[in-house]
Amino acid sequence: MVQPLRQVPEAHVERERGEEEPRPIGAPAEQDRHRDGEPQHTAEERGSRTKIHSPASLARIVLPVSKAVATRLGQVGGLTGAVEITHDGQALPARLGEPLALSLIAADRLLLSRSPKLHRPRGPYCLRGACEGCLVRVNGLPNQPACRVIVEGGERVETQNVLGTRETDLLSAADFLFPQGIDHHRLMAGVRGLSPLVGSFARRVAGLGKLADHAPPALPAERVEVPVLIVGGGRAGLGAAAALGPHATLVDDGFSLGGALTALDPRRGEELARRALSAGATCLPRSTVVALSREPEGQRGELTALVVTPERTLVARCRAIVLATGRHDAAPAFANNDLPGVLSARAALFAWQNDVLLGSRIALVGAGRFAEALVAQMSGAVELVQLDPSSVVRALGRDRISAVEARVEGKTRRIKVDALAFDGPGAPSFELAVQCGAEVRFEPEAGYSPVAGADGSVSEGVFVASGETTWEAIRRRLAG
Repeated sequence: MVQPLRQVPEAHVERERGEEEPRPIGAPAEQDRHRDGEPQHTAEERGSRTKIHSPASLARIVLPVSKAVATRLGQVGGLTGAVEITHDGQALPARLGEPLALSLIAADRLLLSRSPKLHRPRGPYCLRGACEGCLVRVNGLPNQPACRVIVEGGERVETQNVLGTRETDLLSAADFLFPQGIDHHRLMAGVRGLSPLVGSFARRVAGLGKLADHAPPALPAERVEVPVLIVGGGRAGLGAAAALGPHATLVDDGFSLGGALTALDPRRGEELARRALSAGATCLPRSTVVALSREPEGQRGELTALVVTPERTLVARCRAIVLATGRHDAAPAFANNDLPGVLSARAALFAWQNDVLLGSRIALVGAGRFAEALVAQMSGAVELVQLDPSSVVRALGRDRISAVEARVEGKTRRIKVDALAFDGPGAPSFELAVQCGAEVRFEPEAGYSPVAGADGSVSEGVFVASGETTWEAIRRRLAG
C-alpha cells in the first residue's frame, strides 16, 4: 500500500513573518482541466523499451547537479545513441528511438502547448496519446502528439497556436479576461461593428495553429479477413493472443507490447509478448483501431474494424473481436490540474523507467498500483510528498507547477514541488464496445463499463478478455 501522508518539513512551507496561513500568490483562475471543453485523458496502456531501477540500485543513482527541474538520468544516448533535435529553434540532445515528449521533458521543456480556447499552458499528462497536452508542430505537420512521435534525429519541433512565444503567449490574456470561460457564440453577438471582429478573434483564439507545410503521405489501404481481432496489447490482450494463436491478430497503439507492464514490469511484458508470438499470433504495435462497426449486409451482422498502421490502413472483416482495452488514466479534480508538470502516476513511472526524472521533489497524490511502484522505485532517490486527493486544494504555478496548496493537519499549506503524479481508479475503456452494440452500466467508483455475459460476450461476436471460458466460446464461433 502507499505510505500515509508524510509530514512536510516547515522549511518547505512559505509564510510571511507573523502569518498563520500561507500568503496568497498570483495563481491562475480556478478551473478544472476540462473547462475549455477539451477531451479527458483516455486510451490504452502504452510504453516503449524500458529499464527497471530496482530498489537495490537506487542508492547508486546520483542525481545530476543542474538548475533544471526535470532532467535525464545517465547518458543521453543510453543503449540506442544520441541525436539532436530543435525546439523553437534551440538545439536539444535526444535519445534515438524514444518518444519525442521524453526528450523534451528531459530538456526541462514541460510547457509544450496552449489550450485551444483560453490558451492556458499545457504539458504532457498521460504520455500515451490520449490528452491534448503535448500537441506540437513537427517537421511542418501540426497537431502531432509529442508522446507518439519516435525520435529519429533532426526533428524540427515548434510550438503552435501562440501569439508571441511558448512562454509568453499574448492570447493567454483570454484566461485572465474570462475567468469563467468564453461563450464565443453569444459574446457581442448582434452588436453592429463588433460582432464580426469578435467572430474573427474567436476563430483565431480557438485554432490549433497553421495548416501543414505539406500534405502527409497517403497510406495504401486494403481489405483483409481476420478470424479474431484483439484490441489491446497489455496483459489480458497478450494472454488472449497466446491462447488463440494463429487465429489472432493483436493491435496495440503502444510503441512496444505490454500495456501497463511497460511501466510496471517491462520484463514481464516482454515475456508475454514473446509467448504470444511463439503461439503464432500476429502482433501489430504502433497501430490503432479507429472504429468498429457491424455490417447489416447479408443479415449476418459481420464485424468490421478500421485499423491504421504506420505503413497502411486496413479494413478488417472479423469473425470475432476481443476487447482488452484496459482503463483510462485517472484525472485529478482540483483547481489548476492542467498545469505542466502534473502527470498521471503511470506517465511519471514510464518516464522514470526511461531515465527521465520529473524533479527532485514530487507530490504523489492518490493511491494505486502505479503510485505503489513509484514509491518502491523512487524512494531514496527523490523526495516524495504523499498526499490524499481530498487534501489537495489546488496546484500553484504560472507556466508549470511549482507548489501544491493542501490541507495538512488541519492547516492549509503551500508545499513546494517540482512535479505532481496522480493515481486513482481509472475508468474502463468502453467506447469500442459501445460501437459494436454493447450495453453499459454505470458504477460510481469506476464509471461506465460493458455488461458481459458468463463467457465474456458483450454483443454478438464481441468479447471482453475473461479467460479460458472466453477462448472456448471464440473457438466454437470459429468452428461454426
